[in-house]
Amino acid sequence: MEDLTNKIICMCGNKTVAQAEEIFKKTDLPYKKAKKLVTGCNKTCCRRPLMALYNMIDFGSIDYEEIDILVDQMNERIGG
Repeated sequence: MEDLTNKIICMCGNKTVAQAEEIFKKTDLPYKKAKKLVTGCNKTCCRRPLMALYNMIDFGSIDYEEIDILVDQMNERIGG
């Protein structure tokens, strides 16, 4: 099984879960602006997994299995 942190969480920005996590940890921006650091766009295709990750970091505990499920659901919706 692929390491969950190496899974692509954002196709637009081509960022992995680990890269998005680092970006979110290093910023104090609100979600909407922090998301742009990861995606580089205004699209909503990866909103659910990114918002979940952002909130998990904010609360201090990350559930990588939940992020994995959300990424898979996103990929199914967009046909990736």
